[in-house]
Amino acid sequence: MPNFLKPLTWSANWIQRHSLESAEPPCALASCSRSQSFWQRFRQRHRPNGTFLQGAFYCQPQCLETALVGQLSRLRVMAPAPQPPNRIPLGLLMVARGKLTYLEVRAALEAQRRAHYGKIGEWIEKLGFATEQEVTSALALQWGCPVASSFDASTIQSPGSIPLPILEAFQMLPLNYARSTNTLYLAFGERVDHAALYAIEKILDCRTLPCVAGRKSIARQLDLMRQSPRPSEVEFGPMNDLAEMGRIAASYTARLAPGQVRLCRIGRFIWLRLDVHRDLRSNSRSGPRSIPTNLVFRLSADSARPLPFALPFRDLQSASSSPSL
Repeated sequence: MPNFLKPLTWSANWIQRHSLESAEPPCALASCSRSQSFWQRFRQRHRPNGTFLQGAFYCQPQCLETALVGQLSRLRVMAPAPQPPNRIPLGLLMVARGKLTYLEVRAALEAQRRAHYGKIGEWIEKLGFATEQEVTSALALQWGCPVASSFDASTIQSPGSIPLPILEAFQMLPLNYARSTNTLYLAFGERVDHAALYAIEKILDCRTLPCVAGRKSIARQLDLMRQSPRPSEVEFGPMNDLAEMGRIAASYTARLAPGQVRLCRIGRFIWLRLDVHRDLRSNSRSGPRSIPTNLVFRLSADSARPLPFALPFRDLQSASSSPSL
């Protein structure tokens, strides 16, 4: 090939290579009809406009907002996962281990019934029938989990922060994170909630394993966290207005331009995690590749719950009358 033709070949190869690199995946919204020229895609190579929502790509804010409203609508009417019954009630378990007598268990249950609050383990401690350590050990045996003796939540290097309202609602804290296996260990002070663990797995993209810690230790750590500023966490509610939630979510995604958005339903909360690319906020090459911003919508008590109407009446009656163990 003559030497004077080589620059033309290099230009053709350069255009083909960068055209492939800058090409975006197709938009997941069926009604999207946006088309872009090569030079528009090339300019987006340095700052892409699209966002991934639950693993699906949406090419522009309007498409993302439409998908967000659909996801929020689905999660808003979703009934909270019912708590599975314990295989052995805590009081009977402690009786079997010789830590309590039947009369002490009945006294604790009666005190719980009269007060209309608290778990049975809390009343066992209040009445002086057992220590917190003994109750914690029984809880760990009840749920088949190890016991966390001591921990400092401020030193945990986790794959992402969990909003404080969710931690408080489930009385749980991150205990440890094993980077080699991408496993996050969570300590519960009361009841181990496997539905919450599953939701955290999906939104943080990691594996979760539970353990049990002292109820008072968990409460102290949560109180310390409550006194510390959490600038990347915003809570809304209680609310049940789908349009309002959609406007708030769309406003934050338009302003922060996250590269990825994940959302899930945890109990009475809808949690949105916005992963904002680091280069949109800072030119520093150190630190994490993305900065998460957490939006938490606390749903009101009158949010739609269609699933219980499908249950037999006897199941609804037994669920409403069963005491908290």
